[in-house]
Amino acid sequence: MDPRRIARPRLRLALVTSVALFGALSTGCSSLRYKDDAELWNESDEHFNAGRYSDAEPYYDEMLRRSETNTQARAMRGVTHEREGDDADALDDYDTAGTQGESRAILYRAGLNLERGDLVAAEQDLAQLKDAGLGPRDTVRQLTLLGQLRLKQEQWLMAAQSLERAVAAGAGLGDPTMQKHVRDAHYGAGQAYLRLGDFGRGYDHMIAYAEGRSLDPQESYLIGLLAYLSGDFAGSQGYLADADPELVARAADVLDDPSFGASNGVRKEAP
Repeated sequence: MDPRRIARPRLRLALVTSVALFGALSTGCSSLRYKDDAELWNESDEHFNAGRYSDAEPYYDEMLRRSETNTQARAMRGVTHEREGDDADALDDYDTAGTQGESRAILYRAGLNLERGDLVAAEQDLAQLKDAGLGPRDTVRQLTLLGQLRLKQEQWLMAAQSLERAVAAGAGLGDPTMQKHVRDAHYGAGQAYLRLGDFGRGYDHMIAYAEGRSLDPQESYLIGLLAYLSGDFAGSQGYLADADPELVARAADVLDDPSFGASNGVRKEAP
């Protein structure tokens, strides 16, 4: 038998298989080109809100292919990078979108810089947003970040003032994202007032923070300590029962009060 008669069908089969495989691999991104902008946003939002950040990213890529000045798409692509732990690419997208006038990208960059411990960069970002005319939701986020920055800088009074303003600005915004920012502001304000010695106000903020949620051992310790310092000894014991035992033991030594944290099992009440 002529070997060429065998080789040609095999060659054709290989070509058909490779074409089909290439088509299957390339369909994912190229198919997005046939969707209109509204579809891209709707589907990207579905992926993003479900935490499928790598699936959302190609949608932002496609929108940027259509227009490199689509700052909203670039900022959201930066968020997907950040959520996936790629800080360098996130900062690059935030920088570009911010330079093109996207205030929200600067806000996202401030949060990432604060999280990374780059307080100088976070300070510059937040200063840039001072007169940016942010909407109500972004204002809550900005004030919360500013308060958290002041906490890290140990500027307790300025931290408390910013966080109080964040709480007030977010009072009428009840969606889950805003509720989280307001809770963060309450927690930060509780820390600031503890440092300032205004234990009653700190306790009030921590009560608001704790409402409707489970506390971790460190949070239980902070609210239990503020309750104690505010004179609510019964409430203090309730929170300290679930607090970090090591923190409770240290505080009991500093306070020189054997009853502090008795419900935690760390100390027993004096006879």
